[in-house]
Amino acid sequence: MKRTLLYYYIWPYFYKKEAKKPIDEKKVLLVAGNFDRLPDNLLCIKAELEKRGFNCVEVYPVKGGGFLEGFKRNNWFQKEYATSAYVFLEDFFFPLYANQPREGTRVVQLWHACGAFKKWGYSTVDLAWGSDRATMDRYPIHNTYTDVSVSSDKIIPYYAEAFNCSESIIKPLGVPRTDVYFDNEFVSSCRDELLKMFPEIGERKIILYAPTFRGNSTIESYMDLKLDIAAMMDALSEDYVLVYKLHPQTAKAFSLSEEEKEKYKNFVFDISTSMRVDVALCAADVLISDYSSVIFEYSLMSRPMIFFAYDLEEYDATRSFYNKYEDFVPGPIVRDTDGIIESVKKAETDFDVKQVEAFREYYMSACDGHSTQRIADEIIG
Repeated sequence: MKRTLLYYYIWPYFYKKEAKKPIDEKKVLLVAGNFDRLPDNLLCIKAELEKRGFNCVEVYPVKGGGFLEGFKRNNWFQKEYATSAYVFLEDFFFPLYANQPREGTRVVQLWHACGAFKKWGYSTVDLAWGSDRATMDRYPIHNTYTDVSVSSDKIIPYYAEAFNCSESIIKPLGVPRTDVYFDNEFVSSCRDELLKMFPEIGERKIILYAPTFRGNSTIESYMDLKLDIAAMMDALSEDYVLVYKLHPQTAKAFSLSEEEKEKYKNFVFDISTSMRVDVALCAADVLISDYSSVIFEYSLMSRPMIFFAYDLEEYDATRSFYNKYEDFVPGPIVRDTDGIIESVKKAETDFDVKQVEAFREYYMSACDGHSTQRIADEIIG
């Protein structure tokens, strides 16, 4: 009942009342979706638009504060939305979907991931991960976008399915946060930044472990570390270190024990909450991941990737992929630590760079270091 009142009556009331006023042609809403700070895509857009003289208003989800605080904040959002010329969203924001944008307002979805990997949105209806069809029909989402920017023209059909929208509004303009990967000075500085935190790494190569979370929703997410760190240390520590950056949903809930930290202190380093993901990726010589979209950004540097998919069948059954996993990922798929050790050693001599570059061209062709400017030019004009 509460959701129905908000979606169909209260939010439309505040929006329509404010929409009687003229649109402010210089006002831009930056909607942070489920984030408690501006994510990288919105930070890039904000910097670009402020240089062009636009007034950027930041919008965050209400977390805590009770129903009354959320009620007031979301009603405020509807008023701002009604008189804004532009709305840039990253991820998902339920109050946005209660009102279609008026003529003269453009709503731009930047999304939080590159490429198209595991399914989301309308692609997961009635799966364990997704919502049920009746709820999606009753409270439509992703239904207010005028523009969606993606990393390649090849993935447009996947986004159209996930957002239940026309392919005509989806454009391969790129992903703002990927621009930094084309800044050679930034890329070359990232290893030094990691060494400042952990000088004991020395000259050894860096293996970055960056898995996604497990669970049927972000709220119920968890981390299950399946690595045999002792075996990896015995086999690799002379030439490598293991740096792990967990998904933000699980980073605060998982940690090695104090005994493990002491035992592996010269081999394992945790940067889950202390280093940005772009810095971590640029510093890494090898990436170990599973079903995380960081592989798309890492492909921009044409470096080795290893896919630790120990629960592939279970994950596929509950979440599913847009393409068959075994045919899709640009690197060896392993199920245990022995496979990881073997693949790391092989990466030194048998790395198939052409496989990664073909993957990059298919999924990231619109990312060339100029995504932010191109999106601003397309939307603002």
